[in-house]
Amino acid sequence: MPHPFHVLIVDDQFSDLLLLEDILDESPLDILVTTALSGELALARLTEPDAPDLILLDYHLPGMTGLDVLGAVRERSQLDGIPVVVRSGSTDPRDAAAALAAGAQEYLTKPFGYAEQREQLLNILNRWQTDG
Repeated sequence: MPHPFHVLIVDDQFSDLLLLEDILDESPLDILVTTALSGELALARLTEPDAPDLILLDYHLPGMTGLDVLGAVRERSQLDGIPVVVRSGSTDPRDAAAALAAGAQEYLTKPFGYAEQREQLLNILNRWQTDG
């Protein structure tokens, strides 16, 4: 029996985590969701035996930033192959360039509405489930 596609969502906004979890729960895809409200919690989750298949990472986290988390993931050889999609409210091209230079596979601006969030998230999952 195939295992569900494991997604780690890292975002300091609890409402954003709930929204993304709701979208994934409604998805027809077989998804296992793990969440973290901070970069530190995300790295703790990544030490568990079941590493995710995909990380959705908020760029602007307090304390340990999204770039810090991304750097820590890329430094660990057992995690280096996990695709990381950075999501941010920022449209600053320097933020996108920094995330991609640090090893993110994609940098996406967070849409505001539910329908747009759902479409973006399902597109990410379809792309990475197929590519992975």
